[in-house]
Amino acid sequence: MATSTKTYEIHRQSLSDQVYHYIKSLILSGEIRGGERIPEEKVAQRFGVSRTPIREALSRLEEYGLIQIKPRSYAEVVALEPHEAVQLAVIRSQLETLSVGLLADCGTEEDFSELALLAKECNDLIATGDIATTFEKDSLLHLEIARRTGNRHLYEICEKLDAKIQMLRLVLSIPLEKLIGYVKHHDGIIDAMRRRDKEMAIALMKHHVMNQLNDQERVNEQ
Repeated sequence: MATSTKTYEIHRQSLSDQVYHYIKSLILSGEIRGGERIPEEKVAQRFGVSRTPIREALSRLEEYGLIQIKPRSYAEVVALEPHEAVQLAVIRSQLETLSVGLLADCGTEEDFSELALLAKECNDLIATGDIATTFEKDSLLHLEIARRTGNRHLYEICEKLDAKIQMLRLVLSIPLEKLIGYVKHHDGIIDAMRRRDKEMAIALMKHHVMNQLNDQERVNEQ
């Protein structure tokens, strides 16, 4: 009986994981936008599951910061206002430049090699047009830079902002061809840190973060 119960729990958790990643991909690909409801009925039919694993997945997504669950009602994607996007980009720029500056001083060859592998994965993913998975891998790369500084508090702050940063990318609605260029920025940033060129690493990271916002503002003005 114990083995049967354990197997059931693993299976249920597996379903919850599948639903979690599926809904997350719908959000990060822009298929479900800020303020829109999560189509729970459609998800239930797709996976052939009850509401339990769906609710487990939604709870995780709310904790991550991508959705809001309305009391005894429905779940919807968090909407990030344009002015919030500007504020968030400024905060992100400060945190990201701090991270690369610190890592340029203390990083090891192993650190930079691992980051280079993540950068390559980002390049390979965006080349396929898989924007949702690219965003996730891109976030992992940026969080890994913060983690490898050894500053736990910096990493925890960046981790808490991760969901909103992913939402920021959706609000900016940057065209694929532009995204390909921005993803390639990672190579130069990592190379500058590896060469201990702290000022260059900081400058490149600031350009990487803020120019995405500036590009969108120019589009909006047209």
